[in-house]
Amino acid sequence: MLTLAGLILMNSTLTLPGIAGFILGVGMAVDANVLIFERMREELRAGQDVAKAVLTGFDRAFITIVDTNVTTIISALILYLFGSGPIRGFAITLTLALLINLFTAVFVSRTIFLWILERNPGLKKISI
Repeated sequence: MLTLAGLILMNSTLTLPGIAGFILGVGMAVDANVLIFERMREELRAGQDVAKAVLTGFDRAFITIVDTNVTTIISALILYLFGSGPIRGFAITLTLALLINLFTAVFVSRTIFLWILERNPGLKKISI
């Protein structure tokens, strides 16, 4: 929704390559969340309590998420610089989706988890 809102704010027209960039961005957002949740599961399997597993999971996944998003944004910028028309639309949509994904995966999701942990300080189990 945030990506679509960004496209509306930029007064963009959503073309077929733009839809492809949007779908790729959604796929990378899912991948970022899977990375975070798997890191949390690893920490829980190692015997850490829920609060520590959540914090460690986000910390361990952060570098990987930033790395994948930054390298894909660099590729999109190259496509934008050397492409024309539809290729540029794909690059713009993909870059916007990745920037929003980076923000939501790292900061919004972490804030939600921390909020849940604050409301339930003795949480012994979490469904991931």
